[in-house]
Amino acid sequence: ASGMAVALEIAPDPGHRPPPAIETALFRVAQEALNNARAHAGPEVHVILRMACDAGRWRLSVRDDGCGFDPDAGRTAHDAGGLGLAYMRERIELLDGCLTITSAPGAGCSLLAEVPAA
Repeated sequence: ASGMAVALEIAPDPGHRPPPAIETALFRVAQEALNNARAHAGPEVHVILRMACDAGRWRLSVRDDGCGFDPDAGRTAHDAGGLGLAYMRERIELLDGCLTITSAPGAGCSLLAEVPAA
C-alpha cells in the first residue's frame, strides 16, 4: 500500500465531455501527476484532483501535501520512467493551453492545466 489518499472532484456540465484530444491530454497529465505524487511526495501524501469546464476552458487541478520540489528544475528534463514535467507541459501547450506548477521544498505541489474548450 502506498499510503496515498486521493479525493476526486469532477464538475463538467451534465452530458458534456471534452473532445478526445483534450480528454486524452488531461488524463495523461492527471496520470503523471498522480504517479509523481506516489513516487516523490512522501509516504502518506494526500492528493486532491479536480476537473471542471467553465468560462470556455477545461481545468484540471492536482494538489498534494507532499514534500514539494523546485518546479524549475524539471522544465527541460524528461523523467526516464514517465512523461515528466516538460512532456506534460508540451501536451497541454499543443492544445493552446497552459500548465502551471507551483511548488517548493516542504510545501507540497499544485498543478493546474487549462485548455480552451472549443
